[in-house]
Amino acid sequence: MPNSITLPLQLQIPLGGLILASLSWLILEAVGRRFRPGSMLRGLLLTSRLSVAATCLIAGLGWWLAMLLDPVVINFQRDGQEVRELLVALGLSWTLLRWRQHVRHKKDIYSTEVLPRLSEQDRHFLFDVLQKIISIAAWVVVAFAFMNFLGLSAAVLITAGGFGAAAVGFGAQGIVSNSLSGLSLYINRPFIIDDFIEIPAQNLMGTVENISWFYTKLRTPDRQPVYVPNTIFTSSPVINTAAIDNRRIWIEFGLSYEDRARIPAIVNQLQTVLSEHSLLDHTKTTVVHFTGYGESSLDLRLICHANSSSILDAWAVQQNLLLTIGDVVERHGASMPFPTRTLIQARDAADRP
Repeated sequence: MPNSITLPLQLQIPLGGLILASLSWLILEAVGRRFRPGSMLRGLLLTSRLSVAATCLIAGLGWWLAMLLDPVVINFQRDGQEVRELLVALGLSWTLLRWRQHVRHKKDIYSTEVLPRLSEQDRHFLFDVLQKIISIAAWVVVAFAFMNFLGLSAAVLITAGGFGAAAVGFGAQGIVSNSLSGLSLYINRPFIIDDFIEIPAQNLMGTVENISWFYTKLRTPDRQPVYVPNTIFTSSPVINTAAIDNRRIWIEFGLSYEDRARIPAIVNQLQTVLSEHSLLDHTKTTVVHFTGYGESSLDLRLICHANSSSILDAWAVQQNLLLTIGDVVERHGASMPFPTRTLIQARDAADRP
C-alpha cells in the first residue's frame, strides 16, 4: 500500500482550510442566489459568506500554528484541536451577529414577508425579540467556547455562581433590576419600538428606538437621544400616546361682549359643521358651548375627536376647524376680542420727573 503524501510542515491543514473556505463561499453563493431576490433566506445566506469562509480559513491557520508551537511555550492536550474549536465557535458567533445586523436593517421588509397577517407593531415587536435571541445565542456560544478552551468544570461554574450571588447582594441590584424590568417590558408590552411615550414623573417623552435588557433608548421631539433605565418603567406611570384610538381636539375661543345675542346662532352653526365633518369620529363627543364670562371676552369651547390616531391628521383637522370658526364668527357679524390696555395720563404728569 503506497504511503500517503505528506506536505512539509503539515501544510495540508492550512491548505484544507483555504479549500474549505472557497467551497463554503461558492456553496452559500449558489444556494443563496436560488432564492427570490429580497427574501430573508437569500439575505441570510449571502450575509454568511464572509464569516463562514473566514472562519474556515482562520480555524485552519490557527490549528496549524498551534501544532507548530513548541509544547514548552503552550502545551495543547489535543494537538491544537481546542484552538480550532474555539475559532469555529467564534466564527459561529460572528455569523449570528451578522445575521442580527442584517435583520435589523431589513426588518420592515422581512417582517412583512414572514408575518404578513400580523399588524406592523406586532411584526416589529417579534423581530426585535428575534434580534435579542440571536444576540444571546451568540454570547452563549462564545462563553461556552472559552470555558471549554480553558477546561473549566461544573464546580468552577458553581463557585462563580456563588461569587455572582454575592456581587448581586453587594452592588449589582441595579443591574439585575434593570434586566428583569427589561424582560417585563417584553412580556407585558406597554409599548414597543416606534411608539411615542411620555413619562410624566421624569418629565420625559419621545419615540422608542430600542429596548435593551438594561435601558430603553428614546428620541425626544427635538431629536435628542435619551437612555432611560428600565426600572423607571416599572416604578412610574407611562403614557403610550401611540395607543390612542382617537385624537381629541379642544379649541377655546372668545367673542366680544357686544356679541352675546349672537352666541346661540354661532354655536348652532358650529355644531352643524361638526356633525357633517367627514374627518371626525361622530361616536365620540362633539360639542360647542358657552363656558363663561372672561375678563375681556365671552368664552366658548369646541370639543371633538378626529377619526384617526395620527397626531398629524389631528393637527390638520384642528387647523381646518380654527379657520372654520373664524369664518362662522365673521359670517354672523361678530368679532373676537384681544386683550387691550388703556393708559390714562394724569393732568399734572408733564410736571413729574
